[in-house]
This record gives sequence, C-alpha cells and structure tokens, in this order.
Amino acid sequence: MIDAEYRSLYSLLEELRGLFPHALIGDAGWKRLEALTARLPVCMADARFGFEFDLCDASPMADFAAVVPPGSRTAAFYQELTEASAPDLAGPGLGTFLTKQEKDPRSLLNRTGASIILEYDLARATPGRHGPPGIFIVSRNPSDRDDPRNHEAIHDDPAGLVAALESAACWGTGVVDMRPVDEVWAAMAGSGMVIQAGVMPGRTTHAIRLIIQGVHRQQVAEVLKRLRWNGDIPRVVAALQDLAGLVKPQTGLSIDVTGQGVSPRLGLELFRPIEWHQTDPAGWKVLFDRLVEKGWCLAARVDGLAEWPGLEMFFGRDGVYKVRQTVNHVKLVIDRGVVHVKGYAAMDVMRTS
Repeated sequence: MIDAEYRSLYSLLEELRGLFPHALIGDAGWKRLEALTARLPVCMADARFGFEFDLCDASPMADFAAVVPPGSRTAAFYQELTEASAPDLAGPGLGTFLTKQEKDPRSLLNRTGASIILEYDLARATPGRHGPPGIFIVSRNPSDRDDPRNHEAIHDDPAGLVAALESAACWGTGVVDMRPVDEVWAAMAGSGMVIQAGVMPGRTTHAIRLIIQGVHRQQVAEVLKRLRWNGDIPRVVAALQDLAGLVKPQTGLSIDVTGQGVSPRLGLELFRPIEWHQTDPAGWKVLFDRLVEKGWCLAARVDGLAEWPGLEMFFGRDGVYKVRQTVNHVKLVIDRGVVHVKGYAAMDVMRTS
C-alpha cells in the first residue's frame, strides 16, 4: 500500500517516467497521462494498472486503465465523486452503482467477487478533455473459485450482468435488448465463457462489449458462425494459424452486441503461454516480430513494447518498491477487412519496506 507521501497517482508515475519507453509514450502522450492521473489518487496503485497501445499508430500515445476493487480506497474515491464535480472521471452513474453494489449482499459484485476496470480513452481525445471511462465488470481470478464466499461467476447471470452495466452507465433499466445477448450465450455454449463485460458511457451507441475467453483456436470459426458474425471468417482462421505456437491455443473473442446483434468489429485476444506475472521478454519479442512481418503493426511501436517487460527496484519517498512490468496480451482487431494490433501492458508497484 502506498501512503500519503504521494499526493496523486501522477506524483508516483513521474518518478517512474524512466521505465516508460518513449516509443510507447512520448512527451505529448505523457502530458495527456499527466492531465488525467494528477486528478486520481495514488491509492489506485494499490492494484495493478495498465495501458493500451495502438501499435498501428505512429503517435506514441496510450490509453489508461485501472482496477477498482469493491470496498477499496479507490472505490471510496469514486463513490464520493459527482457528475457535477468530475463528469470525465466517473460519468453520471458509477459512484451510485458502486455504493449500491457494496451495500447489497446479493448484488452481482458481492455474489461473484468481481471487480471493476475503468478504461480512459486518452490517445484519441483532445488533450485534457477525455470523456468518461469505459466501465468493465471483470470476473474474479479462476484461482479464487474455491473461495467459499464466491460460488457464482458473472457468466452465470447474463441478465444480472446487463442490469449491472445499465446501472453503472446510468442508462436506465431495460435499455439493452436482452435477445441478442441471450443469443450470444447460446452460441458460445460449451465453447467459452464471458469473463469481462463492459459499456462505454461516453459513446452514443448502447452497446455491450463482451470478452469471451477459452475458445480454442480450432473452434473459433464455428463459434463465429453461431454468433452470426458478419465478417471474413477465413481471414480470422488464417490469422490465428499464422501465430500458432507463439500464443496460447485458447483465444479470447471481443465482440460488441447491440440491438441488431454482433457488430462487424471483432477482437482476437492472444496470450503468451506463461503465467500473468512472468515477464518473458524473449518470447514476446518473437511474437512481435511475427506481427511486424505480417504488416499488422509498426516496428517502432512494437519495439517499444518489447522494452516494457521487466522487474525494477525503486526507492520512493516513503520506502523501497518493486515495480513489475508485464505485457498482458495483444489483440488483433479485425473490422471490415482491416487488421490492426493493440498491445496491453500492466504495471504493479509493490512496497517492500
């Protein structure tokens, strides 16, 4: 736990600036990150936080994401915000949603042990004028499923999951058409499960983003057919085959669901066959080289991401910290025939003394 010696999350990050490759976050990108994190509490570093990089964009910018565990100091910070005081930090419904979920023992978060991830879109926004964050409900770690307090998964209650997202986004009950959502659950039966679901309150479309994990590479084509995805399935199969042996055989499917069904945008979330805490710089570099070879991303950007993994000791204002930097996964985004890659990196700041 990081104490009050740091007045904001940015006051910590500025001391770690040397760990951020400039190919990933240049000076302009850093100013955008500063404008946001200077308004966020340093307790956000009590949990992992991370960054999304568009590896096809030559501009060294990043989006920012942080975990908000229910009942945490970070959750308390968001519960105290109002739409009038900080509409771009939380949106209109997040604080009330967190409070209700915390107080109700039968709420989705309490029943499932799920957490919240907030994703701030900084790279595409006007500097200092980003919209409210995307709000994702994230299933607990599979290793925690034997915890007697947590017997359910968010996948087990699609109606409750959608209702929770409507509440978090302040959309109102029943805004989301459940029929396409139920069709998605039927289509993935026996092939995968939803481990994340999110909404983007700052966007005009009332879409639900679902992250389906555990779909084996050989089952992806069939699942996409059952989802009635209107895209180039052979291209998806070929892309996965091009990366066989470099990533886990289980693929994550990122889909947007609206009243019209599954949108044309498809994300393929790909992970290295390692544990989440392992840095594996050599293995990631081989994968990155293949992505560049295929023409799906820019060499300069992935070279920056290749510099990210590592473990450093940091002498902070109030003690010694261990900083672990890992690449979580890459995502192939296929939208109307165009393929591009995003990279997702995490940082853990752990006090040792």
